[in-house]
Amino acid sequence: MKVNTNKKENHQEKNSIINRIKNVHISDRAYAVIRYVALGVAALVLIYSSYSLTNSYLDYKEDEAKYAEINDMFEQETASTSDTQKKKKTLNYSSSIKTWVWDYKAMLQYNDEAKGYIKLDGTRIQYPIVEHEDNEFYLKRGSDKVSNGAGAIFLDYRTAGLDGRMCILYGHNMMDGSMFKELMNYREDDFAKKHQTFDIYVGYRHYIYYVFSAFSTTDDNESVYKFGFEDDNDYQKWLNTVAGKSRYKFDNPLPGVDDKVIMCSTCVDNSGNRQIVCMYRGEEVVD
Repeated sequence: MKVNTNKKENHQEKNSIINRIKNVHISDRAYAVIRYVALGVAALVLIYSSYSLTNSYLDYKEDEAKYAEINDMFEQETASTSDTQKKKKTLNYSSSIKTWVWDYKAMLQYNDEAKGYIKLDGTRIQYPIVEHEDNEFYLKRGSDKVSNGAGAIFLDYRTAGLDGRMCILYGHNMMDGSMFKELMNYREDDFAKKHQTFDIYVGYRHYIYYVFSAFSTTDDNESVYKFGFEDDNDYQKWLNTVAGKSRYKFDNPLPGVDDKVIMCSTCVDNSGNRQIVCMYRGEEVVD
């Protein structure tokens, strides 16, 4: 029997075309599904990011308002009269000015774990110093003990405290410039030159602290993060180590074994890098 090969070939070609059309339709549908899934995921990411940014912004504003209220606790109004007015012996033109006066008793009423206060003129570093029985509590709580992403400025419970030989203060490096963000500015010579002293309030007392070292390190550097010293030689060795790491040569003399030191630490990134600023206690100020 003779087979019509042309007819058979035409039939095969027709089936091939149909299969290709089906495959195109399947590919189009698959592409459409993938496209809609991708758009959906992108939309969810955008919504989550917006939500997170909104929450962060609200946390920043809440944190800012909270510490402004704390600052207001220590502002007192005092009468001020010019020399000319005094000569005229009249108070008709007297005015009141606000003076910042530390009140440790009021701070304790606000938070019974308050240990003092830290101030760096010309910056936003102006916060209570608190301490808990661990280092986790104030990572996500403000100085009022209420949950807040900005946390608080707190003492490492493993170190000796503000009246001890050496203590470590931690604070977050916040994107809005708050908490210990401005410690990063000590990487700039001009800032370091202009900010060589801190005001530290320890209990009821007020001291000037002198900066002697600013540098970067890692959070696992045991030669920097010390939690006690065997003797004076061990302490002097530590002082020499941190002083030698400073990227800027401060005008202040270097401390000795009789000096009390505060080491401030904040995060540089999420890889364990840290910015350190070390200072030692100077004269007491009678307010």
